[in-house]
Amino acid sequence: MLQLYVYGPKFGLPDGSPFCIKALTMLKMSGLSFETKLMSFKQAPKGKAPYLQDDAKIIADSHFIQKHLESAHQIDFTGGTSTEKLAQGWAVARMLEEHFYFLSMNIRWLRDENFWKGPYQFFAGAPAPIRPLIARIIRKKVAKTHNLQGLGRHTAEERFDLAKGDLDAIESLLSRSRFLLGDKPSAVDASVLGFLWAAECPYFKSEIGDYIRSRPVLMNYLNQMQNRYFPEFKVS
Repeated sequence: MLQLYVYGPKFGLPDGSPFCIKALTMLKMSGLSFETKLMSFKQAPKGKAPYLQDDAKIIADSHFIQKHLESAHQIDFTGGTSTEKLAQGWAVARMLEEHFYFLSMNIRWLRDENFWKGPYQFFAGAPAPIRPLIARIIRKKVAKTHNLQGLGRHTAEERFDLAKGDLDAIESLLSRSRFLLGDKPSAVDASVLGFLWAAECPYFKSEIGDYIRSRPVLMNYLNQMQNRYFPEFKVS
Protein backbone atom coordinates (compact mmCIF):
# COMPACT_ATOMS: atom_id res chain seq x y z
CA MET A 1 0.00 0.00 0.00
CA LEU A 2 1.11 3.55 -0.73
CA GLN A 3 2.28 5.47 2.31
CA LEU A 4 2.11 9.26 2.36
CA TYR A 5 4.26 10.96 4.98
CA VAL A 6 2.84 14.22 6.28
CA TYR A 7 2.97 16.49 9.33
CA GLY A 8 -0.50 15.49 10.47
CA PRO A 9 -3.76 17.33 11.24
CA LYS A 10 -3.23 20.73 12.84
CA PHE A 11 -5.09 24.01 13.32
CA GLY A 12 -8.41 22.40 12.32
CA LEU A 13 -6.94 21.41 8.93
CA PRO A 14 -6.19 17.96 7.46
CA ASP A 15 -2.53 18.94 7.70
CA GLY A 16 -0.51 21.91 8.90
CA SER A 17 1.11 22.28 5.46
CA PRO A 18 -0.75 23.33 2.29
CA PHE A 19 1.61 21.13 0.28
CA CYS A 20 0.55 18.13 2.34
CA ILE A 21 -3.14 18.99 1.89
CA LYS A 22 -2.43 19.13 -1.85
CA ALA A 23 -0.79 15.68 -1.79
CA LEU A 24 -3.59 14.22 0.34
CA THR A 25 -6.14 15.58 -2.12
CA MET A 26 -4.32 14.08 -5.10
CA LEU A 27 -4.20 10.66 -3.42
CA LYS A 28 -7.94 10.91 -2.76
CA MET A 29 -8.53 11.97 -6.36
CA SER A 30 -6.53 8.97 -7.59
CA GLY A 31 -8.78 6.41 -5.93
CA LEU A 32 -5.72 4.41 -4.90
CA SER A 33 -5.49 2.84 -1.46
CA PHE A 34 -3.04 4.66 0.79
CA GLU A 35 -2.28 5.36 4.40
CA THR A 36 -0.78 8.40 6.06
CA LYS A 37 2.15 8.40 8.44
CA LEU A 38 3.89 11.14 10.36
CA MET A 39 7.00 12.34 8.60
CA SER A 40 10.52 12.10 10.00
CA PHE A 41 12.95 14.93 9.30
CA LYS A 42 15.80 12.41 9.38
CA GLN A 43 14.17 10.20 6.77
CA ALA A 44 12.66 12.91 4.56
CA PRO A 45 14.72 12.97 1.33
CA LYS A 46 14.43 16.75 1.03
CA GLY A 47 14.05 17.53 4.71
CA LYS A 48 10.32 18.24 4.51
CA ALA A 49 6.91 16.72 3.85
CA PRO A 50 5.13 15.42 1.94
CA TYR A 51 6.90 12.39 0.59
CA LEU A 52 5.43 9.18 -0.74
CA GLN A 53 6.67 5.62 -0.35
CA ASP A 54 5.66 3.22 -3.09
CA ASP A 55 7.23 -0.17 -2.29
CA ALA A 56 10.97 0.57 -2.12
CA LYS A 57 10.74 3.89 -3.92
CA ILE A 58 10.42 7.21 -2.07
CA ILE A 59 9.19 10.28 -3.92
CA ALA A 60 9.60 13.70 -2.32
CA ASP A 61 7.69 16.90 -3.16
CA SER A 62 3.99 17.15 -4.06
CA HIS A 63 4.71 17.90 -7.72
CA PHE A 64 6.84 14.79 -8.19
CA ILE A 65 4.32 12.72 -6.25
CA GLN A 66 1.79 13.75 -8.89
CA LYS A 67 4.17 12.80 -11.71
CA HIS A 68 4.82 9.42 -10.08
CA LEU A 69 1.11 8.66 -9.72
CA GLU A 70 0.60 9.57 -13.37
CA SER A 71 3.49 7.45 -14.69
CA ALA A 72 3.55 4.49 -12.29
CA HIS A 73 -0.19 4.14 -11.68
CA GLN A 74 -1.64 5.69 -14.87
CA ILE A 75 -3.68 8.26 -12.94
CA ASP A 76 -5.22 10.95 -15.13
CA PHE A 77 -5.24 14.30 -13.33
CA THR A 78 -6.20 16.35 -16.40
CA GLY A 79 -9.94 16.36 -15.76
CA GLY A 80 -10.38 15.87 -19.50
CA THR A 81 -9.34 19.44 -20.22
CA SER A 82 -7.44 20.86 -23.18
CA THR A 83 -3.70 21.52 -23.40
CA GLU A 84 -4.45 25.23 -23.20
CA LYS A 85 -6.43 24.78 -20.00
CA LEU A 86 -3.71 22.61 -18.48
CA ALA A 87 -1.18 25.35 -19.20
CA GLN A 88 -3.46 27.74 -17.35
CA GLY A 89 -3.58 25.30 -14.45
CA TRP A 90 0.21 25.06 -14.38
CA ALA A 91 0.46 28.85 -14.14
CA VAL A 92 -2.07 29.00 -11.30
CA ALA A 93 -0.31 26.23 -9.35
CA ARG A 94 3.04 28.01 -9.66
CA MET A 95 1.41 31.30 -8.58
CA LEU A 96 0.09 29.63 -5.44
CA GLU A 97 3.16 27.58 -4.60
CA GLU A 98 5.88 30.11 -5.44
CA HIS A 99 4.13 33.40 -4.64
CA PHE A 100 0.95 33.11 -2.56
CA TYR A 101 2.60 30.59 -0.24
CA PHE A 102 5.17 33.11 0.95
CA LEU A 103 2.52 35.78 1.51
CA SER A 104 0.36 33.54 3.68
CA MET A 105 3.24 31.85 5.51
CA ASN A 106 4.65 35.26 6.43
CA ILE A 107 1.50 35.81 8.49
CA ARG A 108 1.82 32.43 10.19
CA TRP A 109 5.52 32.41 10.91
CA LEU A 110 6.54 36.02 11.43
CA ARG A 111 3.69 37.38 13.54
CA ASP A 112 4.14 36.54 17.21
CA GLU A 113 0.42 36.07 17.89
CA ASN A 114 0.27 33.37 15.21
CA PHE A 115 3.69 31.76 15.50
CA TRP A 116 3.63 30.69 19.13
CA LYS A 117 0.24 29.01 18.87
CA GLY A 118 0.78 27.73 15.34
CA PRO A 119 4.09 26.79 13.67
CA TYR A 120 5.69 26.36 17.10
CA GLN A 121 3.74 23.10 17.33
CA PHE A 122 5.96 21.66 14.61
CA PHE A 123 8.79 21.57 17.17
CA ALA A 124 6.87 19.46 19.69
CA GLY A 125 9.26 16.56 19.13
CA ALA A 126 12.29 18.56 20.29
CA PRO A 127 13.41 18.30 23.94
CA ALA A 128 11.40 20.79 26.02
CA PRO A 129 14.39 22.72 27.44
CA ILE A 130 15.75 23.62 24.00
CA ARG A 131 12.47 23.72 22.06
CA PRO A 132 12.06 27.55 22.20
CA LEU A 133 15.67 28.04 21.10
CA ILE A 134 15.30 25.70 18.12
CA ALA A 135 12.03 27.40 17.16
CA ARG A 136 13.64 30.84 17.24
CA ILE A 137 16.56 29.66 15.10
CA ILE A 138 14.25 28.18 12.47
CA ARG A 139 12.03 31.25 12.59
CA LYS A 140 15.02 33.47 11.84
CA LYS A 141 15.83 31.25 8.87
CA VAL A 142 12.25 31.62 7.63
CA ALA A 143 12.51 35.40 7.94
CA LYS A 144 15.80 35.36 6.02
CA THR A 145 14.26 33.19 3.29
CA HIS A 146 11.31 35.57 2.95
CA ASN A 147 13.69 38.50 2.67
CA LEU A 148 15.87 36.79 0.07
CA GLN A 149 12.80 35.69 -1.88
CA GLY A 150 11.77 39.34 -2.00
CA LEU A 151 8.23 39.36 -0.64
CA GLY A 152 9.49 39.76 2.90
CA ARG A 153 10.83 43.21 1.97
CA HIS A 154 7.36 44.60 1.35
CA THR A 155 5.10 46.11 3.99
CA ALA A 156 2.19 44.07 5.35
CA GLU A 157 -0.19 46.24 3.33
CA GLU A 158 1.78 45.63 0.13
CA ARG A 159 1.86 41.88 0.73
CA PHE A 160 -1.88 41.87 1.31
CA ASP A 161 -2.42 43.73 -1.96
CA LEU A 162 -0.39 41.08 -3.78
CA ALA A 163 -2.32 38.28 -2.08
CA LYS A 164 -5.63 39.83 -3.13
CA GLY A 165 -4.37 39.87 -6.73
CA ASP A 166 -3.74 36.11 -6.58
CA LEU A 167 -7.12 35.43 -4.98
CA ASP A 168 -8.99 37.65 -7.42
CA ALA A 169 -7.40 35.79 -10.32
CA ILE A 170 -8.57 32.45 -8.91
CA GLU A 171 -12.02 33.86 -8.20
CA SER A 172 -12.32 35.04 -11.80
CA LEU A 173 -11.56 31.54 -13.10
CA LEU A 174 -13.92 29.86 -10.62
CA SER A 175 -16.76 32.18 -11.57
CA ARG A 176 -16.84 30.50 -14.99
CA SER A 177 -16.91 26.83 -13.97
CA ARG A 178 -17.43 24.46 -11.07
CA PHE A 179 -13.74 23.62 -10.78
CA LEU A 180 -10.75 25.69 -11.78
CA LEU A 181 -10.43 24.37 -15.33
CA GLY A 182 -13.91 23.07 -16.03
CA ASP A 183 -16.66 20.78 -14.82
CA LYS A 184 -14.30 18.09 -13.51
CA PRO A 185 -11.54 18.41 -10.89
CA SER A 186 -7.93 18.31 -12.05
CA ALA A 187 -4.53 18.39 -10.36
CA VAL A 188 -4.56 22.17 -10.00
CA ASP A 189 -7.67 21.89 -7.84
CA ALA A 190 -5.59 20.00 -5.30
CA SER A 191 -3.23 22.99 -5.14
CA VAL A 192 -6.05 25.52 -4.97
CA LEU A 193 -7.76 23.63 -2.17
CA GLY A 194 -4.56 23.22 -0.17
CA PHE A 195 -3.44 26.82 -0.35
CA LEU A 196 -6.83 28.50 -0.03
CA TRP A 197 -7.88 26.30 2.86
CA ALA A 198 -4.61 26.89 4.72
CA ALA A 199 -4.79 30.65 4.16
CA GLU A 200 -8.46 30.85 5.19
CA CYS A 201 -7.86 28.89 8.40
CA PRO A 202 -9.61 30.91 11.15
CA TYR A 203 -7.21 29.51 13.76
CA PHE A 204 -4.85 32.31 12.71
CA LYS A 205 -5.46 36.04 12.75
CA SER A 206 -5.04 36.95 9.09
CA GLU A 207 -6.32 39.63 6.76
CA ILE A 208 -5.90 37.13 3.92
CA GLY A 209 -8.22 34.70 5.70
CA ASP A 210 -10.73 37.49 6.32
CA TYR A 211 -10.65 38.38 2.64
CA ILE A 212 -11.24 34.79 1.52
CA ARG A 213 -14.20 34.51 3.88
CA SER A 214 -15.66 37.68 2.35
CA ARG A 215 -15.67 36.15 -1.16
CA PRO A 216 -18.69 33.84 -1.75
CA VAL A 217 -17.19 32.27 -4.88
CA LEU A 218 -14.03 31.22 -3.03
CA MET A 219 -15.92 29.95 0.02
CA ASN A 220 -18.40 27.99 -2.10
CA TYR A 221 -15.48 26.35 -3.85
CA LEU A 222 -13.76 25.53 -0.55
CA ASN A 223 -16.92 23.99 0.85
CA GLN A 224 -17.50 21.98 -2.32
CA MET A 225 -13.96 20.60 -2.34
CA GLN A 226 -13.96 19.96 1.40
CA ASN A 227 -17.24 18.03 1.21
CA ARG A 228 -15.93 16.02 -1.75
CA TYR A 229 -12.53 15.03 -0.36
CA PHE A 230 -12.49 15.78 3.38
CA PRO A 231 -16.06 15.40 4.68
CA GLU A 232 -14.73 14.85 8.19
CA PHE A 233 -13.52 18.48 8.26
CA LYS A 234 -15.59 21.62 8.14
CA VAL A 235 -14.66 24.85 6.35
CA SER A 236 -15.80 27.92 8.28
